[in-house]
Amino acid sequence: MPGTLRLGRRSVIDRLPKRLSWYHPYIDRHAAEALLIANGCEGTYLLRQSGNHPGHLTLTVRTSHAVQHFDVRVEGEVFHFGLGTFLNLKEFAEHFDQMPVVGGESGILTQLKYPYPRDVMEPGLYESIRLHTEFSEEAAAGLTEERAVRNSQLSIATKSGYMTKQGAVRKNWKTRWFTLRNNELKYFKKRGDEKPIRTIDLNHVESIATDATKGKKNCFRLVLPGRTYFIYTSTPNEMEDWIEMIRWRKRMSPGAAGKVATG
Repeated sequence: MPGTLRLGRRSVIDRLPKRLSWYHPYIDRHAAEALLIANGCEGTYLLRQSGNHPGHLTLTVRTSHAVQHFDVRVEGEVFHFGLGTFLNLKEFAEHFDQMPVVGGESGILTQLKYPYPRDVMEPGLYESIRLHTEFSEEAAAGLTEERAVRNSQLSIATKSGYMTKQGAVRKNWKTRWFTLRNNELKYFKKRGDEKPIRTIDLNHVESIATDATKGKKNCFRLVLPGRTYFIYTSTPNEMEDWIEMIRWRKRMSPGAAGKVATG
């Protein structure tokens, strides 16, 4: 039977948590996607149990444009991944130590650089539970799996935090609490406020890119018809995360005419 060994000996999958720090035995597809989108970058990956094929595994990978899932077949001690066959867990683990390149039907090639560890704070899990419920409800309503998965993905990319923006009239700089959810970027006077100062519909964003014209470090601009927002963060990594998340959110939007410009 796939993924099992003879009676009296622990299966190879049972031994995975001790050998692989990036094996997540208790998360599903949606939780894995939420984790890698919220906390990972291109080349981040994790291993989880397959939701469609009991006894087998799935490798979830964050690529440059999305999150992809790859089957890992398990037969006794043997792992089958892509075109490779690994005779035991040690060979399988060592393969990933070499940072291999994977590619799906989309043709996107991604180098597996960053295993996502199991023992970290995982705030995306809270959102994923709601997403999994929404997916189940949509499936029950008769929607196709492809459409239901896409609809649930539209809510995965969420982010919040303090950033500093330039005012439209006085051109002074004020720190605000920003949230990115669904297809809306909102900013509030402070964290915990219920009513936002403004809501930006990402369908109207024409371009987003880093900006050096304002003399502020970690600054980026968000261009919309009639106004350009200048915003800076406390660190370069935070700026890159916001830009990447907004671009991803824009690309995934059902109302987007195409990819958001980067300049």
